[in-house]
Amino acid sequence: MSCQPSRTMVDTSCPGYKSQNFAREQIATGKIGIMPVLGGEEKEQFRRPMANQLNVHFSKTFGKENVRSAQQVIQTLNEYNLAEDYSLAIETYRRTGIVTEDLVKRMGDALGVEYLLYTSLLSASEVDFIYTGNSYEKVQTDEIYIQAQVWSTNIGDVVWEGKGGIAKLQNYDGDMIELTARGLAQVVGKDSNQGPCEQPSTLVKAVQQASTNTYLAVALVSLIALIPISML
Repeated sequence: MSCQPSRTMVDTSCPGYKSQNFAREQIATGKIGIMPVLGGEEKEQFRRPMANQLNVHFSKTFGKENVRSAQQVIQTLNEYNLAEDYSLAIETYRRTGIVTEDLVKRMGDALGVEYLLYTSLLSASEVDFIYTGNSYEKVQTDEIYIQAQVWSTNIGDVVWEGKGGIAKLQNYDGDMIELTARGLAQVVGKDSNQGPCEQPSTLVKAVQQASTNTYLAVALVSLIALIPISML
């Protein structure tokens, strides 16, 4: 007898900073270009699938005609001889946090967009222990999330930042790349109090509750077995 946890996956997507002069609706009216997804070497195999899913979900949310895919951005950078400047600007931004205003404006002109989506793919795992009634059991949660910023090509600065993410219990299935991209599309441009912002610890609590329920159910069955049939 074993009770299953009520939650095996949570949406950790969460809005953060938003400029007072920016609103979610402006993404559709101003159009947005999805810059290539960044990530370490261990994330290389996930960068292109994530970029593709971002294009899918941003197109569904804001209209296909209002979104430039990462592939379109790369092609435009090459056509306008901006690829080298872009590479240097991204490296500078990762070191200093300073957006290269002139390049951002030139990219906006080349792409015909007022906004650019800057993203970095990350992951995290947490290990906790729950008490099963007889011993302690390890519970691992795995999270994939994408830190994101929206850059205004008009002012050359960040107007929104937040993340799209999904966390799940280890050994439970789920297309985390697709769900993470969908989560970001659902929160991008929103205020900080408008996202799911669920915590992986919710999953640990669900496993603990399921384990407690299992322990109590087994104890109840054992107790009933001790009662004489004549008393039932």
